[in-house]
Amino acid sequence: MKRLAPAILFPIALLAALPAVAQSPLEKTDPQHLSPVPPGGYNLPLSPPVVPYPLPPQWVTIRSTQDWRKAGRIEKKLSDACAARHFRQLSPLRFRAVFKGEILGVAFGHGLNLVDTKKLADRKLIYLFRNGDTTGCTVVSITNEDLRVLNDDPQATPAKK
Repeated sequence: MKRLAPAILFPIALLAALPAVAQSPLEKTDPQHLSPVPPGGYNLPLSPPVVPYPLPPQWVTIRSTQDWRKAGRIEKKLSDACAARHFRQLSPLRFRAVFKGEILGVAFGHGLNLVDTKKLADRKLIYLFRNGDTTGCTVVSITNEDLRVLNDDPQATPAKK
């Protein structure tokens, strides 16, 4: 009789567990539950990272394969004012100039992206800032004519008078 009890109880336990085994893993356990993630996951696009202070948009305004030292004239007085934070970019690298892989910040003499507390800027010039947020700041001034010379396209060079 003792050997007969396990033989009878095993099929009864198997019949009790059969509905749970027959259920698919993707079926809901309760009508209000959400179904599990399908095998392989969802094919959703990746979202950009959420940061507390997103960076403002940045624009490349000048692009050249030449060296930045040949772009214009290095301004010693403005470089010293930049190191003292009197002549600087309002938003560093908001406007960019790319020279042979090196990136410089751009500000315009008429005031766009420029903080000029001592009124040293010339309204007709464009200023390039190398290491503009450090005390080793270098300021290069260029004109619109210099921009055409920086372009490697020979048709874009200014006409000689």
